[in-house]
Amino acid sequence: MTASNPIPAPYSHPQQDLGGQPPSRLYHISRPAFHRHYEIKSPDEHLLFYGNISVFGFKKPELTLHAGTSDTAPTVAACKFVKFSGSFKLALGDPNDVNTVQWEDMTRDSAPVLHSRYRFEMTVSDKTRAGYNERRAFLWKRTHNEAVGGICAFEDESGQVVAVFNSEISFSKCGVLEVKADYGEGFDIMVVNSCLGLYERARRRNNGAAGGGGGGGGG
Repeated sequence: MTASNPIPAPYSHPQQDLGGQPPSRLYHISRPAFHRHYEIKSPDEHLLFYGNISVFGFKKPELTLHAGTSDTAPTVAACKFVKFSGSFKLALGDPNDVNTVQWEDMTRDSAPVLHSRYRFEMTVSDKTRAGYNERRAFLWKRTHNEAVGGICAFEDESGQVVAVFNSEISFSKCGVLEVKADYGEGFDIMVVNSCLGLYERARRRNNGAAGGGGGGGGG
C-alpha cells in the first residue's frame, strides 16, 4: 500500500477500552437468512460494511466489500477465489479503478499442520512515525489460545496476535472479529476482507459436502 489511500470514504468505528491496553475494534459479522450478503456492524449495531456475495460471474470477485448499508455504497475491498489452488486475491480499494486498487495474494501455507494457514502481505502505517509505511506479513491460523474455535491472525515476524475471529453458530450470526493492532484504516479493511473470504469459502465447501445449495461454487 502506498502513501495514497485507495479507500474512497472514511468510516468511524468506536474503539474498545481494554483497561490500559492498546484499543481494539470489534466487528460483528452476520449473514442474513435467505440473502446473499454479509453485514458487518459495530457493537452498537451501526452497519459499517456490506459484503456482497457473487456466485455466477467468472471474472467478478466472489466478495465485494462496501463501506455503507448496501451494494450501492463505495467499494473499499474485494476478494476473489483462485480456483484449484486454495489461494485468494485480495483487493484494497475498488477493483474497477485500476489506478488506485491494490491487490495482494493470500496463499495457503504448506506447513504440515492440522489446519490450513493462510498468509498475506500488505503495507501498514506506523502511528508512532508520521508518514512512515512498512511492509509486513500476516498469517491466519486456527488457535485455541484466544478462544475456543477462534481463528487468529499473527504477524510472521513476531508472533504477535493482531486479530481474533470467534465464530458463532446461529441462524444468521457468523461471529465477532476483534482487530487489536492499530495499523490504520486500510489494515482493518483488509483483515475484514480476508476473514470474510476464508469464511465464505469454507461455507461453500461445507454446503457442497452436505449436498446443499445456497452458496454456489467457489473453488
